[in-house]
Amino acid sequence: MARRRLVLKDPGRFSDPANLTWERYVALQARERERYLAERATISPEALSYRTVSPQYLERAVDQFANNYYSELSATHYVATAAANAPFDELKKCALFQLADEQRHLEMDREVFERAGIPEGDWLAAWEAPGTTCRFFRHLLELEDSIEILVKGNFVAEGAAGPGTFTVLADGAEARGDVLSAVNHRARIRDETRHISYGRALVKALIDDDPGNLDTIQQWQDESLRLFVEVARGGERQDWWEGFLASYYKIALPLGLHPTRF
Repeated sequence: MARRRLVLKDPGRFSDPANLTWERYVALQARERERYLAERATISPEALSYRTVSPQYLERAVDQFANNYYSELSATHYVATAAANAPFDELKKCALFQLADEQRHLEMDREVFERAGIPEGDWLAAWEAPGTTCRFFRHLLELEDSIEILVKGNFVAEGAAGPGTFTVLADGAEARGDVLSAVNHRARIRDETRHISYGRALVKALIDDDPGNLDTIQQWQDESLRLFVEVARGGERQDWWEGFLASYYKIALPLGLHPTRF
């Protein structure tokens, strides 16, 4: 059965909440890079080489490193697809800015793996293990429709992860001596906030354009969240899972969506 595609009949309903132009984006990222490099320069050589963490931390952190790296690697592909197939220019522009963001994040996460001394042959296996984000992101990689990709990837997934998730990850990593991961997590918060904002703007435009679109967006939400359920590991990460859902529902319920039944 063919998947239902949503069409924004009036593209003028959607605009970039960040109001970025190419000139503004380049200037913004130049400032972000300068800030990131300044924070990274404060990290000691011992911390950069992961001599400030315990062996037990690295053993437990490999799946988190994999979730970070492969979600960003996936994003460089599915956001590129969204940009290539975007039905109107304003959405294409937002996707292209995001693509550049995701590539930068990917490079940061690759450095973590490399500096932690984890053999590259172990990375993919860690991500493909049960209890990771693998199933959801591989689903996104199968899609071709820009609007479905960005609703699921930006509005649902990034909206659920939310800036708060990266703050928690950063604080947890720093407390365990993983300063590089902490700096990396904090560096991407402003980018992720922009991605969520334009994802929400797209969903609102679709609903304002045709209230009947809400049913399809609800289906996309349900599909997405059900693919994330196993990350909770049968209750082992219940606090994380509840926070994940709460972050998402904070932006979804005001638009008329309902909690997903699992």
